[in-house]
Amino acid sequence: MPNALSCSGRTITSRLSVQGFSLIELLIVLILIGIFAAIAMPNLQQLIATNRVQSATNELMSQLQYARSEAVVRNRLVIVENTSGQSGRWDQGIRIFVAGNTTANRAYNSSTDTELRSHAGLGQPKLAAKSTSGAASWLSFRPNGTLATTTAQQIVLCEDGDLSLARVIEVQPSGRVTTPTAAPTTCSP
Repeated sequence: MPNALSCSGRTITSRLSVQGFSLIELLIVLILIGIFAAIAMPNLQQLIATNRVQSATNELMSQLQYARSEAVVRNRLVIVENTSGQSGRWDQGIRIFVAGNTTANRAYNSSTDTELRSHAGLGQPKLAAKSTSGAASWLSFRPNGTLATTTAQQIVLCEDGDLSLARVIEVQPSGRVTTPTAAPTTCSP
């Protein structure tokens, strides 16, 4: 629809055009967005679950490394105790304390021991951390930073029993805390 504009004796004609989307174009774009979101959603959920397990693994590893370093700095036996009340359950909470005597692998005694840290747990209802070898309720670090046992101790972290998401924390007899690349063989809370 031509529109005429008069300016200093000359007439300028312009065509007004309507810019925008039609309803059909808008619906097609919305359908495509829905399809892409449906494809991406399972991958996003997998990514979130993987990050949850990785974060919990890092948190537990840092607590174990802290306990080892405190044993060396204080030149005393430091014990990491799982506070769940269940043997082998490391996801319900831990306590790190300096032992008042030289007895390793034992429960906290408030009259003789000095508590360094207490951690409430992983805070994720779907996450589980369970020992698979040793490490039932305690891990003890000697004053030289070595583990009080002569065998490596493993704790497996997983979400909803999914072995593909599982991570392993291994504490070597030397006291070194690592996450081995070998996949765990079990993932049960």
